[in-house]
This record gives sequence, C-alpha cells and structure tokens, in this order.
Amino acid sequence: MKPVPAVDPIKTIIEPPDYVPPGLEGIARLAWLMDRAFKIPGTPVRVGLDAIIGLLPVGGDVITGLIQAGIVVVAMVRYRVPRPIAARMALNVLLDVAVGSIPLVGDAFDVVFKANTRNLRLLSEVAEQRIRNQQIATAPSVLYVGGIVAAIFGLLALVLVGFVTVIAWLLNRPLF
Repeated sequence: MKPVPAVDPIKTIIEPPDYVPPGLEGIARLAWLMDRAFKIPGTPVRVGLDAIIGLLPVGGDVITGLIQAGIVVVAMVRYRVPRPIAARMALNVLLDVAVGSIPLVGDAFDVVFKANTRNLRLLSEVAEQRIRNQQIATAPSVLYVGGIVAAIFGLLALVLVGFVTVIAWLLNRPLF
C-alpha cells in the first residue's frame, strides 16, 4: 500500500485546476497570463502580469483589478455562477487590489495570492458540478465571505478603539 501524500489546502486553492471544463479555456489562458506566465529564474516561483503591472504605483493595481473584475462579470453573466460564489470571486479581486496597492507588501501578496487562479478554480468547480448535474455547493463561499466580512469589521472595530484612545489621550494630557 502506497502512503497517502499530505495535502496542502492552500496549494490546492491557488494551483490551477487539473482539468478545465469546455468553454473555460479562454478564461484559463487569461488566468495563466495574469498569475503564472513567467518563472522567476532560480526559483520555483511563477508570476504573471498581475504582479508585474502591479509594480506600477496606483495605476497598476487599478488596471489588473479591472481585468480581474471582467473575469467575475463574465462568470456572472455568461456562466451564471450562483451569487455566493460570485461574491467570493469579487472578494478575491477586492483583496488582491486592496492589499496589492500597498507598496512592497502588496507586490509580494500579488505573487502569492493569485486571485485569477482562485477564481478560475471556483468557476471550474461550478462548471464541473453542472456537467455532473450536481447541486452547486455554495456553503464554502458563504463561509469564506462571512469570515472576510467578520475580519473587516473586527479591523474596523480595532481602528475605532485606537482612534477613540488617541482622542481621549489628546484631550486628557496637560498642555505644557
């Protein structure tokens, strides 16, 4: 009996699907171009135009965000993905653009996160479930979106507490 290899849940999310259902070849090529088209010499790391164009201050992330948003719109209109999955895809784009716009940290995030590949995987899963006449699983996307929203509200609460603390400190400190 062969040992079962350990499965890395993060790697399975960002790796491209092994099989792309018919009709998704164009989106698969665009995801490849945006996320994995070029190999960094001497490393196993692959980057795409998202990471390269994202190096341009402000405008680079806007340009790549528009391309990513286009993929989500195509998924919603042409492939009719369920709303929770479309929301998850849109959230992937928003995270990529928001964090990607932070200098240096955002560039590293673009190399690792690969929003287009994540969205291609989601779209491929929906297409495969439709081919098999299965009900499309939306619960993982609902939990993902809910978790991100909860994290954002948590961060906003921390920012509010910090703001109130600074204001209270400024109002209570001696003038001289």
